[in-house]
Amino acid sequence: MSSVESTGTQVCRTDRSLTCASHVSSRKPACGWMASACLAAGFGCGGIAHASIATFDALGEGALDISFSTGGITFFDLDDRAGGGPVTFAIERADGTLPGPGFSPPNALGFGGWAPGPDAAFGQCGSFWFSSGTVQNFASVDVFEWRSYAGNTISLDAFLGGVMVNSMSIVLPGDGLLNHWYLSVSGVPFDTLRVNGSGPTDRGVFFGLVDNVVIVPEPAAALGLTFLCAVRRRR
Repeated sequence: MSSVESTGTQVCRTDRSLTCASHVSSRKPACGWMASACLAAGFGCGGIAHASIATFDALGEGALDISFSTGGITFFDLDDRAGGGPVTFAIERADGTLPGPGFSPPNALGFGGWAPGPDAAFGQCGSFWFSSGTVQNFASVDVFEWRSYAGNTISLDAFLGGVMVNSMSIVLPGDGLLNHWYLSVSGVPFDTLRVNGSGPTDRGVFFGLVDNVVIVPEPAAALGLTFLCAVRRRR
């Protein structure tokens, strides 16, 4: 078991059972308005009633199972790449750590360990999968990562019948800041999605939380969400 600690903040590493309190005491001005605009554009479309939206706010903080469903989306196959068997998801109360655009308080999706109360744990994640169970055309996710390795990447990958049909990725700066990344895929049909870490360091893992997972079918996607946008938000 190991952790990195700075200014009262910890990030979970390797040991999936680690519960660690996180609090970022200093933040740079945010410029994450575009992520909210992207999400709001979809909510204004006529087909949004058919969208599946997971904000995790209706669930109680704490450990979940190796798979679970909320907001019409099933999450499964979490891999922290630490070895030792299946990994459980967690609901993490994060309103003391992740205020602002891109985060719908109070909860976010965590990986392995979790920290009781409003300060959040940044769990180790290699990849996880999710699906609404139907063919869709647009998906987006807000990822918050902190103290991940420079040069590793996080991608949102879309699959149809087991074949990757679209992907969007960002390269992590390793700058020690709490970064917000908005990832989306659109324009082609897909039935399953994956958030995936890759790269040269520590099996490509990242340390993070996820919120606002959205999957939208046509025609909602065609009306306002047929684009890709990535916003990096620094605090």
